[in-house]
Amino acid sequence: MPKQILASIAGALAVASALTWFMVSQDTTTSAPPRTTPKPSISSAAPTLPKLDARESLAPKPTAATAQPKTIGTLSVPAAQIVDLGITRGVDDSTLDTGLAGAYEWSGPGETGVFAMAGHRIGAGGPFRYLNQVHINDSIAVRSDKHNFIYRVTRVQEVSPSDVSVLNGPADKSQIVLITCTPIPTFTKRLVVTGELVRVKP
Repeated sequence: MPKQILASIAGALAVASALTWFMVSQDTTTSAPPRTTPKPSISSAAPTLPKLDARESLAPKPTAATAQPKTIGTLSVPAAQIVDLGITRGVDDSTLDTGLAGAYEWSGPGETGVFAMAGHRIGAGGPFRYLNQVHINDSIAVRSDKHNFIYRVTRVQEVSPSDVSVLNGPADKSQIVLITCTPIPTFTKRLVVTGELVRVKP
């Protein structure tokens, strides 16, 4: 069950992230209607918040021999200093360790329901490091190969690692959810930013 999975990884996440913080601190050196694609229910899709471990701070930078996974678009959140961050599928360790935003397999931009993705706060370049600077009414943009989807932030909250309700969304609207760990350095909770689709540009 999602809650059991999340509960089991919460401890490991907190320890690993605390270790990462210690290591760092010791170093001196936008209008079209949304598409309507059915999305599985939470129970059938069994989504979970991403599993992060001690390897997050040690993830190698992609090289010619370590190719980046295929991207499905880019994410821009000006308030969080995120500009054209690549989005790929998956929230497993190897995907998030690339430094990209990992999107859940059952979601997509502009679709009804929730387009959810996660990213590291510190490890792998910390793509979501400044997500805590996002406020209500700030903008989030997702560009795919055909459209630019503009969302308006409607909620910013902290939840427990076992709270998967943040992955639920309305059946008649398109939302985006960005997830990362908080606070630094304990990472005992999840920072969740929710936005609602306001327009679509070519």
